[in-house]
Amino acid sequence: MDILNCIVIEDQMPAQEILKSFIEQTPRLQLLRAFVSPLEALEILELQDVDILFLDIDLPKLTGIELLRLMKSPPKTIITTAFSEYALEGYELDVVDYLLKPFSFERFLKSIAKIRKEKNNNNSEINNESIFVKNKGQINKIDLKMILYVESKGDFNFIFTESGREIANISLQKMLKDLDSNFIRCHKSYIINITFIEKIVGNQILVKDKKIPIGRSYKEDLIKRLKLI
Repeated sequence: MDILNCIVIEDQMPAQEILKSFIEQTPRLQLLRAFVSPLEALEILELQDVDILFLDIDLPKLTGIELLRLMKSPPKTIITTAFSEYALEGYELDVVDYLLKPFSFERFLKSIAKIRKEKNNNNSEINNESIFVKNKGQINKIDLKMILYVESKGDFNFIFTESGREIANISLQKMLKDLDSNFIRCHKSYIINITFIEKIVGNQILVKDKKIPIGRSYKEDLIKRLKLI
């Protein structure tokens, strides 16, 4: 069973500490960061591969609902709040669960079980040999073994293969979940197929004739995947 990376956004410190404790006590959960400000969390949510977002509603400068609407591909979200009137709006934004404070550890575990069940169902449906990309009303099938790397530019991703490139309007975070274990994110704007790495020089990866940067926050995971440490 995979480890699920978590982010907490909660401006009340006692509630934040409870969530951190529950995450720590739950096997295969890993807390990446806990935030008070949703604006500070937004950049991490866009750059890191986050599986679960624990999100309060009543937050400074930006509500939890407004934050969800800002994100193009939000992670699986569990709303945590003291106000039951937000439940309907939260479910309309496709949140996984709604925890009404104060909630027990048992109730917390039920939310995690929901996410694990969805994840397992999704994984069973993935074709590990190809993906389908929709662009401009056309759907194209791409063999995973042909993909060299994926580059993000603005709202679009450019999928570079041995025979050319395809354009997809989908976030890198969402795309990475549909790819197999040969792919890893090495930079906020790049996913690479490690089977096509020719060499690594400093903070650059050479894939065919393309030099791809290695982001500082992604370097440790890349080195571990390549079994260099």
